[in-house]
Parts: sequence; structure tokens; C-alpha cells
Amino acid sequence: MSLITLIIAGVVLAGTVILAFSLPHPITWLMAIVWGAVFFAILLPKYQGEQQALAGGEEITARVDEVRFWSRRYGDGQFLDQYEIIALWDDPRSGKTVRFVSAPLQINPEPYLSTRTVKVKVNPANPQQYVMDLSFMPKPQSN
Repeated sequence: MSLITLIIAGVVLAGTVILAFSLPHPITWLMAIVWGAVFFAILLPKYQGEQQALAGGEEITARVDEVRFWSRRYGDGQFLDQYEIIALWDDPRSGKTVRFVSAPLQINPEPYLSTRTVKVKVNPANPQQYVMDLSFMPKPQSN
């Protein structure tokens, strides 16, 4: 997750809180509470975990288990194809298999996974804090 995503979510949260105070209605308060919960319980911990993994994480090699594909249809009838890389790693400390999921990709990564492995920077104390290295992927073309 990028800092820009976190900032945008923070601006939306601030906007819903301002809206709740300026138009006091149960719906506006509910929106503010939901955005607050998403921001503080999901987005902020994910961002902080990724930053900890980048700062002091250990680089490991995980084996690619699958490439997941899905297509979303938007209100204007357009479809957006997205892919995720699912990679597995056997943690030697705990003996458990850890599952890593990449950020959504707009380009099919299959042609670029020649070794069927990916590098992942992981926090050894908490393997759920990780960042998958996707530098091998080409940048998507802007229309």
C-alpha cells in the first residue's frame, strides 16, 4: 500500500467527520464510524507493517503457488482485469507455511515469472508484515 492511498483514505475520513458535524444525522455518523474503522483497523496497520518490513525485514524467496485473475465491471460498463500473485514460504522458525498475496496487478504476471519464485521482504517477528518485490513487472501503460 502506498502513502498516497493512506493519505487519500485519511482525507476521506476527515471529510466524513466534518460532514457528520456539519450535517448531524445518523447516516453521516455511521459513515464516519465506518471510515474510521477501515482507516484505523485495516489501512493504517497494513501500511505500518509494510514500512516495518521494508525497514528491518529479511528478504526471502517464496515459491509462486498461483496467479489469480478476476475481472470487475464498473458502472460505465467497462471491465478491468486484475491479477494477484499468491506465493508460499515455509518459515523455518515456526515450521508453518506462510501465504503472501501481491497487490493487484493490471498486467498478467505469468510471462514474467520464469523462475516461479518471487522475492518478499518479511518482518521475521511477524510474517504477516511483508512487501512482495514486483520490480520484475513492466509498468502498466497509461491510456
